[in-house]
Amino acid sequence: MSLIPPSKQKLEIENIIAPRTALEFTAFVGLTVLISLLTAGNLFGVGGVAAVGFIWWRVDRQREKKRIQTLYTQNLGIIVGKEPPTGVRGLILLLSPYSPRKQELKNEGTIAPLIELVINTEIEKLTQDDFDRLDLFNSNLSPQIKAVEFHASQGNLRDIWMISTKSYETKEGKKVKGSEDSAQILSQYLRFQYGQSFDINWQGLSVLDYDYQGLWRLAEQIFRESAYKDDVIVADITGGTKMMSVALSMACIPPKRRMQYMDSQRDWQGNPLSVGDMQPIVIDVDQILYSS
Repeated sequence: MSLIPPSKQKLEIENIIAPRTALEFTAFVGLTVLISLLTAGNLFGVGGVAAVGFIWWRVDRQREKKRIQTLYTQNLGIIVGKEPPTGVRGLILLLSPYSPRKQELKNEGTIAPLIELVINTEIEKLTQDDFDRLDLFNSNLSPQIKAVEFHASQGNLRDIWMISTKSYETKEGKKVKGSEDSAQILSQYLRFQYGQSFDINWQGLSVLDYDYQGLWRLAEQIFRESAYKDDVIVADITGGTKMMSVALSMACIPPKRRMQYMDSQRDWQGNPLSVGDMQPIVIDVDQILYSS
């Protein structure tokens, strides 16, 4: 039974074929008569049914336009916004297996000794040349280096968590290299560059590259056990595999959790170009998921 007074009842055109109010029942009877006339070949019935169909189409079209306009208005800031995150105390980074750009470093026999040197040398004995020989600043770790550089310059950064992938062997015996070397290289460089300005956490933060549930749990653990409020931690989804980025994004769905993406000009392969700035862009889904 409708609680709306008869004088306030509104005709919902889609309910004509299943009337719930007196007005809809009247429209239903009228439509039934028109269909009967149409079946009998009456011109009035043909024109009447065509008119009802046209009106129905127009109502649906206007309703859809209004719905889209409402969504656009509510989320206008998300659609056009391109702002950097601020006030970050904690930064979560994703790492994929180390990949320099120089072709001569693509050979495992060439790159491995250089990686071992950087990883195993004491910070005080490392030089800029050690990182240059690795082609570090043109490698796939460049976005992460730029992300740290941006947040460190704000003076609030206190913790960095680097999530890497484990090496493993497939059932067919193929060895898949993980990115724990990337974590150690980046950790060494950040210590070399920034000293003890912030804590760097990477040990124990490693999952298989396809284990998106495991990565989600790691991210949840970081958010819950960091002692920081969620809104002063930002998760960078630029690095890692696509599955890792999706998993980290899933962990950022709860209110006040933020993501960022390192925005830059890229070549045809999707690699960041050495020219131009690389800046973090905040991705705030709260306005989409929790707006009324």
